[in-house]
Amino acid sequence: MSFGLDFVLSRLFILFFAGSFLFSSCSRAHKERLHMETGVTVNTLGPHKYEFHAVGKASTVSVDEQDFFKMKKSSCEAAKLQVTQRLDELEPNQKHRLFFLEQKAQTYFGDGEYCELTYIYELPPAKK
Repeated sequence: MSFGLDFVLSRLFILFFAGSFLFSSCSRAHKERLHMETGVTVNTLGPHKYEFHAVGKASTVSVDEQDFFKMKKSSCEAAKLQVTQRLDELEPNQKHRLFFLEQKAQTYFGDGEYCELTYIYELPPAKK
C-alpha cells in the first residue's frame, strides 16, 4: 500500500493543526497566580469599638481543584477566623463578643482564592 505525498502532507497538516489547537486551549486555561499578604489589621475607633480588615487565603485543596465555590468559602472562613481570634485577644472578658461583630464588606480576589472582610465591633453601653 503506497501513500502519495499529498496524503502524507495533509495528514501532517491535520496533526499539526490539532496539536496547536490543543496547546492553545490548554495555555489559555493557565492563569497567573495572585499573591496577597494574609492577616488582620485593627483600627481602634473608641473604647470597645474596633474595625477589622482581614484577608484570608483559600484552602490548598480547593485551589488545586479550581473549585471556585470552595475557594470562596474557605478563604472567607479563614479571614473570619483571624478576626475572631484577634477579637478574643482584644476583648478577653466579654462573653458574647461575636454577637456584637457585624460584617460590613466582603471582597474576593483571584477567583475567590483570597477574601477580604471588613467587620465592625462595638460593645453597646451597659444598661443601668
